[in-house]
Amino acid sequence: MKCSEAQSARRRKRFKDCGLVAPCLASRVLYAEIPRSQIALYRFLLEGYDNLAVMSVVDRYRAVIKLRYTPFAELTLRGLLLAQGALIIERPESSNG
Repeated sequence: MKCSEAQSARRRKRFKDCGLVAPCLASRVLYAEIPRSQIALYRFLLEGYDNLAVMSVVDRYRAVIKLRYTPFAELTLRGLLLAQGALIIERPESSNG
């Protein structure tokens, strides 16, 4: 074992001992219908909440937005959307049979 490998092993052990949570590697998706005139406001609010979610517009006429977020941010995101009067669109569960 080289000297640099030994140092690397020590660093990994210290990281595990710190009690840090492993990063989430999968994001979730949520759709919401908002007032058309407030699309820019929602983007501004999401950026203001330290990039709570990544927003893209799916249907600009109905003002349906797609939000990608981490599982840790779900409660905050849903609370923000409901407080602003957005209609959360639940995706139908896919059936396998």
